[in-house]
Amino acid sequence: MRHAEPTATPGYASRVRKRPVFQASVAVIAALALLVASCSETERPSVEGWQPVWERMVQGFPTADELGDPPDHAVCSRELGSLRSASEEIHPTPDLAIDDVVDDWVTIAEDMLYECPPASQAIPSLAYGYGELARLEAEVATVLDIDTTDG
Repeated sequence: MRHAEPTATPGYASRVRKRPVFQASVAVIAALALLVASCSETERPSVEGWQPVWERMVQGFPTADELGDPPDHAVCSRELGSLRSASEEIHPTPDLAIDDVVDDWVTIAEDMLYECPPASQAIPSLAYGYGELARLEAEVATVLDIDTTDG
């Protein structure tokens, strides 16, 4: 007694023929992603070139005393403009590890100056905002220190 040959499900043969095309497409996409990643890494500035720009921006951010108590809206507005101009120069950062940290620092600093004084759920007070900025600055300093000592 002969057993019937198993029959493939409908469309199986066309899916099998398309598999090499799919595999080739995945390989091409992966190669392009690696190429883009390698190119973007070469465009990052050196720590030595970037760090002075970062430090100018951080040191240029007004202290609580400079803002006043309560903060002077004219001072906040002027400093917000200065911060936004300075923040355009800090991208890209020298290390992917600090991209988000620097973005967070800029966002918190902008929010503090825009709200003047901050009183949101994210930044409930100037003291809290300055604490967050200090924490982020320490993260950047740690990564830059690692990058310069490993270099």
